Amino acid sequence: MTARTPKPQDGAATPPARHTQLRDRELQRRRSAMLSAVRTLIRKGGVQAVTMRSVADAIGASTTMVYSLFPDKAALISHALERDFVQLSRRLLDAAGTSGTAAERLRRVSHAYASHALEHPLQYRLLFMEQRPLTTIENSGIEYGNLSEDAYALLCGLVQALASEQGRDLSAQEIQNAAQIIWEGVHGTVALRLSTDKDPWFQRLALDAHLDILLDVLLAGVATRWASLPAGAQNSGKNASNRPPAKRK
Repeated sequence: MTARTPKPQDGAATPPARHTQLRDRELQRRRSAMLSAVRTLIRKGGVQAVTMRSVADAIGASTTMVYSLFPDKAALISHALERDFVQLSRRLLDAAGTSGTAAERLRRVSHAYASHALEHPLQYRLLFMEQRPLTTIENSGIEYGNLSEDAYALLCGLVQALASEQGRDLSAQEIQNAAQIIWEGVHGTVALRLSTDKDPWFQRLALDAHLDILLDVLLAGVATRWASLPAGAQNSGKNASNRPPAKRK
């Protein structure tokens, strides 16, 4: 016969490993409840409705408990929006694919970005059209540089590829300048469509046609700027992949 592990008697102490599992499970439950409360508070009253106290009250916990899991309000909001950023980033990564030129991939990403925004207008407004407290990279819910979570890293990589195809060796800052200009252009189009799309004052093209014209102008302008840069400004020995690394806590 094989020996059996004796069962703990009533009143016996819970084994340490079991105790740790129960504690971790409870902390995860509370964390999820806090993030759910943040999203509810934002929907009802905007970002300004979120405080450490309001979140604690919403789940029946103390502010000490909230602070034990999140260092500040900014980190709390960042983690609450994590799944929204990841959903957008993965859609853009799928749209980018691996085929075609960098310009073609940028166009696909831009169209996917606009489509996602118009399909999820409340989510988009919350992510990019409402001011919220900024958190540090280390305390963010998004992994910095992970293309499936960090859409900006994907955009910078595509702009870097565009520069390489044009024979440009540009500084990391110049790559980010171009990436931000492209993003700002597409975002501006999306924001106006969300706020004034049915306004009879304007006669607009369909979104896809409008975006194609916008990207024609933006990409031509970027190429013109790059061609005008002095040689010293172009060859810095750095590229967009050299964004400073950061570790998620």
